[in-house]
Amino acid sequence: MSAKPRKVMFVRDPVLGSLKLSSLQEDLLKTVEVQRLSFVRQLGTTFQCYPGAHGMRLSHAIGVSCLAGRIAAAVLPAEPAATGETSLLEAAGMLHDIGHTPWSHTLEPLYLELTGGDHMDLVADLVTGRQTMRIPGAGAIPDILAEHGLDPEDVADLILCRFGRKRYLQQIIFGEVDADMLDYLQRDFYFTGVAFGHIETDRIISTMMIVDEELVFQMKGVDAVRDFLIARLQMYSSVYLHKKTRIVDQMLLRAARRSVLDLGEIERFYEWTDDEILSFLFNSSADPWVRDMAWRVKFRQKLFAQVFRIDAASPTTNDESFLNSLRERGGSPSETASALELEISSEAGVPDGLVFVDLPLEAVKVSEERFEKTGILFQDSEGILRTLQEVDPAFSAYLASARPNRSLLTVSCSPECREQVTAACNRIFDDAVSPLFRDLEEEY
Repeated sequence: MSAKPRKVMFVRDPVLGSLKLSSLQEDLLKTVEVQRLSFVRQLGTTFQCYPGAHGMRLSHAIGVSCLAGRIAAAVLPAEPAATGETSLLEAAGMLHDIGHTPWSHTLEPLYLELTGGDHMDLVADLVTGRQTMRIPGAGAIPDILAEHGLDPEDVADLILCRFGRKRYLQQIIFGEVDADMLDYLQRDFYFTGVAFGHIETDRIISTMMIVDEELVFQMKGVDAVRDFLIARLQMYSSVYLHKKTRIVDQMLLRAARRSVLDLGEIERFYEWTDDEILSFLFNSSADPWVRDMAWRVKFRQKLFAQVFRIDAASPTTNDESFLNSLRERGGSPSETASALELEISSEAGVPDGLVFVDLPLEAVKVSEERFEKTGILFQDSEGILRTLQEVDPAFSAYLASARPNRSLLTVSCSPECREQVTAACNRIFDDAVSPLFRDLEEEY
């Protein structure tokens, strides 16, 4: 008697359309760790600026997995070995975000402070079974991978960007133009409603090829790749590093830091979901300041407002001198920011916790390093591989000099003490920080 054929699962996705899942993808999708992503927002607190930005990380995980499979189908040779490589890519795509903290990147600094690692380290531990979430039903992923002929260590290495064999496999998951970015940029366009980004995914994939185990592009793909890189820059500038998002991120991060690290109120916070942790901070924290910050974020009441900044695009000589003086103080960016907050609060005569100084140095570093990477290769009509810089020097120079982050330093405060804090900043920073235009309407 023959076995009953497997019922094929399809997922209807608002961005990528109807997606057919392999048996591996279906098995991984059903795990506790992947399903937890149904309750972790893809864009963290960005919905405070873009009210539609409530897409969850589960749909992104499915999207990356399916796009990785599509790229594999386009570039890998039609031979049995390609089936295993496709499965490896699909698994890495589906699992690459299972270690995300609640509120995605917003609370990741807290995980770093707590463990010394980032969410990718946690992903690798979960994939290999070195660590298991304390959620009923968790821990099945290593066995599922083994049942499908995959080594969990290979999947973990691919996610950690340390896969040593066949470089093109690493590039398909995490490279200059990869399945991860192709999915999240389109998905974030959709949920934020921004209209300036344009990515021709089909065109990009159709021009991919493998040469000497390197993922490269045919020359006819230059325009599509260029559009992709411009869209990425615009999304960082207008969405991911939006000034209001940075402020709300700080409000939530500091409230969670107080609860998790200082008060020890939450164990293994990184296994919680967005609403679980925000509701705990609002309802159950012993600290009234934490409850107040959580109330402001949860109900969008009395959000902090930016009152001063040093502009990243055109810092003055005074600005640069002031930033250099901060670096000379030593300590981490967070320690420097804390010292400035105390100084401003004291000068303004307002209680601690109502003034935030943000030195987004790490965000600037990560984003700007990404934009400077223009090692994408194109094969010309003579079969010669050329870098993007060789193909389009002017565009490469523009991309390398782009500054997606708009501010190098910002000061924000609770709206009820805006005048006092503004005056204090004028006295402390003198002309080093430029006040924001007062006649601009507040963005939603």
